[in-house]
Amino acid sequence: MVNKIPAPSTPNVIGTLIRRQREAMRMTVAQLARQVGVSRNTVTNYEAGKTEPTASDLVRFATALGCSINDLLQSDAVASPPKFAFRAHAALKKDYSLLVAARKFLRAYAEIEEITETRLCNRLQRFACDSDGPMNDREIEGLADDLRHNCGLHDSGPENIASVLEGLGVRCLFFDFHSAGLDGISAIQGEMMLTMLTNRQKGIERVIFSGAHELGHLVLHPRLFTAAEDEVEGRRDYEKEANLFAGCFLVPSNELTRIWREDRLHRLPLFDALLLLKRVFHVSISCLLYRVRDLGLATVSYPAFVNEVKSRLGLTGKAKVEDLEPEPLEGKALYRTTRFQTLVRSAFLQDLIGVSKVAELFQVSVEDAHEETAKWLRPGHELVESSAV
Repeated sequence: MVNKIPAPSTPNVIGTLIRRQREAMRMTVAQLARQVGVSRNTVTNYEAGKTEPTASDLVRFATALGCSINDLLQSDAVASPPKFAFRAHAALKKDYSLLVAARKFLRAYAEIEEITETRLCNRLQRFACDSDGPMNDREIEGLADDLRHNCGLHDSGPENIASVLEGLGVRCLFFDFHSAGLDGISAIQGEMMLTMLTNRQKGIERVIFSGAHELGHLVLHPRLFTAAEDEVEGRRDYEKEANLFAGCFLVPSNELTRIWREDRLHRLPLFDALLLLKRVFHVSISCLLYRVRDLGLATVSYPAFVNEVKSRLGLTGKAKVEDLEPEPLEGKALYRTTRFQTLVRSAFLQDLIGVSKVAELFQVSVEDAHEETAKWLRPGHELVESSAV
């Protein structure tokens, strides 16, 4: 099926829509010009309505902005911009490419679900809190325990955090982030929620915690997700609340306390005690440190504990966070959902979409899409769970 470009609007309307989409993605004129491959003056003239972009220019603008052609042609067809937790992730304020990537995947996911008539049930909505002020630790822990009890995390294990998210109605993708220190972001557009986790092979514990952390934002801070950074008041420590939620969600207090007492872990050096707990809960040792400190089971400071870890692991000098993880989980232990890829593959094999649409949905070249779809047509092909977008 060929998608026709609608009849163009007047240059003034097109220019206004280009500017609106650019600002929604927090891009400067220079950044957009560089992405499209034109001069800054060209973009400025388009936005001012002095000149009219060609059809090929519009396609490049839509690609760079992560929107549809319609969004640049018809003011009544403009989709609401995706909402992000700007105050929670400083990287979003600096790297517009993350916003564009998330926007493209939101559009792609919505489109493939519509094509295949397959949608996730939004089970998370009934757990979401709409508090307009800071929450205390007991409230946060109660919400985390309630959700943990209802989502089956205890049976599936934290390595299946992506499956847990999807079971709650949150689309999940694994993505190669280029922003240092960022392991996950979430976006909301309409009723659709998307969490993107980093596709790392080392430091799986960080990915697990990031998935639970993003879930914390979706549950505790629905008002935090906005189309613009300045729409949210800044008096709450959103990151601290989401971290506490993640810790309680992954390591419930009652179970941790029971093991600590029954196994008399207080008699062991803290490093050894936390290592034993890690074998039970499959989370990072730093997550466990904060949990035992929250519960008053230990009082050591984080810097002092880091020095102890380095000593026990034989490390000297500066070390990366993932290097400070004893008995790290293997990369293959993490379940990497392939729901999005499976829906695209299913639509292709049913002749609902062609190779060019596969390329558009996966955000890859047509040549790469040809290669991928050729694999799908081979007898006995199976979609590997560890694949990522």
